[in-house]
Amino acid sequence: MATKKNKRGFAGRGVAAAVVTIAAVGLAGCGPNLSMITAPWSEPEAVVKSKLFGKKNVNFDNVPIVKAVDGQIQQVTVVGPDGERVGGEMTRNGSAWQIDTSDLDFGTDYTVSVVAVDMRGNQTNAVDSFRTFVPENELVATTNITTGSSYGVGMPLIVTFNSPVENKAEIEERLNVETNTPNPIVGAWNWESDTQVTYRPKQYWPANTKVQLNADIKGVNAGNDFYALDNKREKFSIARKFVMIQDSASKQMKVKKNNKTIRVMPSSSGKPGYETRSGDKVIMSKEQHVVMDAASTGIAKDDPEYYRLDVYWAMRITWSGEYVHSAPWSVGSQGSSNVSHGCINLAPSNATWLFNQAKIGDPVEVKNTGRTQDLGNGWTMWEESWNDWKSGSALEA
Repeated sequence: MATKKNKRGFAGRGVAAAVVTIAAVGLAGCGPNLSMITAPWSEPEAVVKSKLFGKKNVNFDNVPIVKAVDGQIQQVTVVGPDGERVGGEMTRNGSAWQIDTSDLDFGTDYTVSVVAVDMRGNQTNAVDSFRTFVPENELVATTNITTGSSYGVGMPLIVTFNSPVENKAEIEERLNVETNTPNPIVGAWNWESDTQVTYRPKQYWPANTKVQLNADIKGVNAGNDFYALDNKREKFSIARKFVMIQDSASKQMKVKKNNKTIRVMPSSSGKPGYETRSGDKVIMSKEQHVVMDAASTGIAKDDPEYYRLDVYWAMRITWSGEYVHSAPWSVGSQGSSNVSHGCINLAPSNATWLFNQAKIGDPVEVKNTGRTQDLGNGWTMWEESWNDWKSGSALEA
């Protein structure tokens, strides 16, 4: 078989470090009698480089990669002062390695050991170090969830920050919601303000779901040099499906458990001028006893509509003061007239039963009052269409 030659007449090299040998056998004529000519091609050795090495104030926004020039990364080990290892992943087809910043601590020295190989398989070892920064401002995240608690199917997951978040997308992409459902739940975050982001599913949570929030925000710059010093985890569960439906036209409250009606109770809601707001609401708190003072709603003490009452078995559904509660003074009107100042009145026996059955996060669907629910006056996320809700995500675009 003939050897394919290039323009100079030499056979093309078939491996990276090949040596081409030309043998002159039985050459005649003028000139020296060359028995052998050798032309070696050499490959450069791998060199390990990183702007990370020797750095004393590494923040977590854009940690430099560790890379191998003229070679491949074979192994990278990053170790803290107590021997704890930091994770990472290969990039650039194996020629670089990126640190997992969620494993880093602030103000800490780390040692980096790298093994790289060149194209011939020769090994290069490199050891260096770096130190992480200490942020001046701490971002603190709190939630409306108590780990280990059980909530209703309408429960929102609310994360509140102690400082306005400018880099919303960077924070939101670190907020992950996991469930034990066979199929993934469709849900979205919505920034209701610069300091608060809320998660809700497209529909009510499936009954008996286990939920975990993984807020892996440690080291993320929220803006204005505020950094979270820790990640946050919350685990909670969703209970049975329990929905209260208040029809202010019929003056009845229907209670459904797992889609089956288990009780219908006479009720009374807001009278003309004080109508209860219609909409899909959520129980935000349960208070066995609360003092309701009309002055908190702007009613003067000399106004005939003024009241100050000790109220029992009360469950809040708006920030402005709407409750579902016991109202022994309106039992005669319950089922026939709407006489309250906006709350949903029930007989003491019915209110006590409902208080003991309901959970925070259970939906209260109010209908036929003639007054619409104002968004933000309570946990009103179920009043928004799915498209409107998810448009409040910093990642939706």
